[in-house]
Amino acid sequence: MATENSPISFFLLRGLAREVRHWGDFCSQLEMAHHHFRVIPLEIPGAGIRRAERSPISIRGYIKEMRQQYLDTLRPNQTTIILGLSFGGMIAARWIHDYPSDFHGAILINTSGRPSPFYERMRFSAATRLLSAVFQRNPILREKRIANVICNLADTEVLAQKWGQIAKSAPMTRSNMLRQLYTAARFRTPPSPTLPTLLLCSANDRLVSAACSHAIADSWNITPIIHQTAGHDLPTDDPRWCIRQIISWLPHLHP
Repeated sequence: MATENSPISFFLLRGLAREVRHWGDFCSQLEMAHHHFRVIPLEIPGAGIRRAERSPISIRGYIKEMRQQYLDTLRPNQTTIILGLSFGGMIAARWIHDYPSDFHGAILINTSGRPSPFYERMRFSAATRLLSAVFQRNPILREKRIANVICNLADTEVLAQKWGQIAKSAPMTRSNMLRQLYTAARFRTPPSPTLPTLLLCSANDRLVSAACSHAIADSWNITPIIHQTAGHDLPTDDPRWCIRQIISWLPHLHP
């Protein structure tokens, strides 16, 4: 049972075709926000250090591949929270439905799922720009195009350099990109979770319509917290805002 004075471990899941290094400074900023915080980013199969693996084509397949990693890092008498961004939010939503006792709370950021229509789950203008990025051979230029779609506030020139170096050192196969995209397209949002859930979304998300988060909020009977100017990659655009919302929400874990 979670207690107010117990250590809090955050398990982080990134989005499509992203790896743990794409969290940038967010992990360290979250961990430094409170002396009780511990942050463990989980690597999604097919990305980063797991890029040699074949990405599953079902959300449950990702959970199966990552749950043992989660269990191996557990410590006694701690509060556990899963935090998922975009595709990571889909994995988190299914995880807390299938294994509700694994976590004390969940944080979902700019995620989506059926029955929201496909044109809200990925805006057409963003899809065409991302498709052109996939076929860009220069990793710096490719990542700049991606950053210009998913970020509104961050310095995309700086991000392109950082993300380009990640792409050079651990390139993701197009096969795995397509497998993840296929999985995301088929995902249906599960029923309302039984544990406290924080839903963050960006009103000005140019990749995924904020209507998707609102649809989840209505289905789950929770109130989303909305950032008015940030883009899809909210933790990169405004990490401090995200951390403030998380800290404000934490008392809900201890009724």
